[in-house]
Amino acid sequence: MRSIAVVFTTSILAIITSIAQAETIPYGSRAGMDVTIIAKKGIGTSKAVITTKHTKKNAKEYCVEYEQDNSMACVNRTMKEIKLPETVSGNCKAKTWTDLNGNKFAFLGKHAPGDFAPDYAVKDLKSNEILDGSSASGYGTALAIFEALCPGVAK
Repeated sequence: MRSIAVVFTTSILAIITSIAQAETIPYGSRAGMDVTIIAKKGIGTSKAVITTKHTKKNAKEYCVEYEQDNSMACVNRTMKEIKLPETVSGNCKAKTWTDLNGNKFAFLGKHAPGDFAPDYAVKDLKSNEILDGSSASGYGTALAIFEALCPGVAK
């Protein structure tokens, strides 16, 4: 009976730990602008898809980290205002993907040594411009989503 209790307790702790360490991806460059990953399919393939959910916990992190507001009013306002698609998708063979705002990108590989640029070249397919690495350009957000969809490609 004791071994059953140990197994049960260990299982519960594993579930609690996985919930507490839920994976997130960013939807923007400000502190706390994250959504929780609830499913992954085809990761690393030409049909990679990540399904997300914007949770109250995500909203709370945004309110505390960016807005510096610990109130439930901020959480409720953020939940009401932030409406995002639930999926991001990528074609890891073609090195292209779409973020949670519908923007499309292409991963072009490493910048040439000595270039005053971020490590990797990421192209916004709407504007045909290479993101400059600043948070304003969305570089960090775009690259984080690509790395979640196509792990190991950006190395």
